[in-house]
Amino acid sequence: MTAGCALLDEDLGQETIEGIPDEPFRIAQILFESGPAAFYGEQAMNATDMLVDQINAEGGLLGEREIEIVDRLDEGAGLDSLISDVQAIAQEGEVDMLFSIISSAHVLGVAPAANDQQMPFLVTMPGTYQLFEENPEMDHVVRTAGSNASGAIGAVRMVEQMDDIETVVTIDPDYAWGHDHQEMFETALENVRPDIDIVESRYPDLGETDYSAHVSAIASQEPDLLFSSLWGGDTATFVSQGVDGGLFDQVGEALLIGDTGAPLLRSLGGDMPENVWLGGRAGYQPTYRYDEDEDHQQFVDDYYDRYGEYPGWGAYHDWAGLKTLQEGVERAVSIIGDWPTGDQLMAAMNDISVEMPHGQHTMRGPQAAAPAVFGRPTEDHDFPVDHPLTTDFEFIAATEVNPPTGVPTMEWVEEIEPL
Repeated sequence: MTAGCALLDEDLGQETIEGIPDEPFRIAQILFESGPAAFYGEQAMNATDMLVDQINAEGGLLGEREIEIVDRLDEGAGLDSLISDVQAIAQEGEVDMLFSIISSAHVLGVAPAANDQQMPFLVTMPGTYQLFEENPEMDHVVRTAGSNASGAIGAVRMVEQMDDIETVVTIDPDYAWGHDHQEMFETALENVRPDIDIVESRYPDLGETDYSAHVSAIASQEPDLLFSSLWGGDTATFVSQGVDGGLFDQVGEALLIGDTGAPLLRSLGGDMPENVWLGGRAGYQPTYRYDEDEDHQQFVDDYYDRYGEYPGWGAYHDWAGLKTLQEGVERAVSIIGDWPTGDQLMAAMNDISVEMPHGQHTMRGPQAAAPAVFGRPTEDHDFPVDHPLTTDFEFIAATEVNPPTGVPTMEWVEEIEPL
């Protein structure tokens, strides 16, 4: 069933809403406000506050209904607490939508719980490909973030074009996110570049503070390429200790796909080595197409003017989420001629596209398909900050880094072919 048909289905029309409600559209945002992953939570919270203020300054959704962030749930409280809070929010009926969330481990528990409560949930950041593959019947959940396939397979597509790569070491966090990335990367790389050997795979604990053993072990291998899906504070800690330990003098190239961006480069200052590619899911770097895309330039400038720094991964993902919410409301109203119910709004966000820095950001059903974008760090830029930013970008289309609709990710990865 297409989204347009679903909007008109009798099952989606049980609630009757006459006109635009007088009360604001109420959102409960889920993100890390404590712990290492607050590195991303702060960016997401900042962008959401800024964008909601801007939307409301124009009258709100449809220019008529303001948005209000009525609650923020801290992922640092753990999965059980989040599920309990989501169930309570749904039963109280005072929130129109759950929004954001960072952890892939958390979303695999929270999204089904929200769906069971028929609580609309717009997921903006976690990338685990299992979200809809393990829960195919969820119709109260959409995800505007690309899956982690686009980062892992994007990295493979980068390596596919590299000369003089014979040996690779991988380092990924020791939980599902890291193991999934390593498995996708290794499986696809074997298909497209069977001449390359992965000589070692390392799995530090999430939140590791001492990478000295990993740095020494990797440096001793002197690999032609280092691949990593470490993210957040873990990336900053690993790179900083790697620089101090001379690691990047011992590797030919490094591909860091943990949704790296301006906040990471700011935290590292001048420590970021030049033989590194940074990137992954989507073109979420403030320098990417900054001069070509007026909307992106405005977003970057507004964020900098308000917060004194440049937006990172969390900020961009929530920008995509709020754009999709606006587009979904407009689409639903254009079809049904009235303010949508929660079910109708979620259906309307299926299969739509919004413009992001990397071009059309397209939903395939309830799941976005993102391209992969990678760039080199450089201090040679014209932005008013004293730390490196990314340049020399490589873009890999979404069709090359995501499975076809309906095909399970690992089945596709196992059969992937060279470009």
